Amino acid sequence: MIKKNIVLQKDGILEVDVTPQFLEIVSKHFELNNPSAVEDDHIRSYIWGAFKNAVDKAENEDVHTSS
Repeated sequence: MIKKNIVLQKDGILEVDVTPQFLEIVSKHFELNNPSAVEDDHIRSYIWGAFKNAVDKAENEDVHTSS
């Protein structure tokens, strides 16, 4: 496991523990040839997208259950 500190666009640092399996997932998601081609921006974008999808799903479920 590798600890990475990814600089965010609007100040701040995202600290991520990166495993070879995670790099493989990110590599496949962005259709890269090799996990070693994964850059910090790929990881930041992947995590942002995953959190956005989770929040959108939770908000959508909340709307449907509170009606």
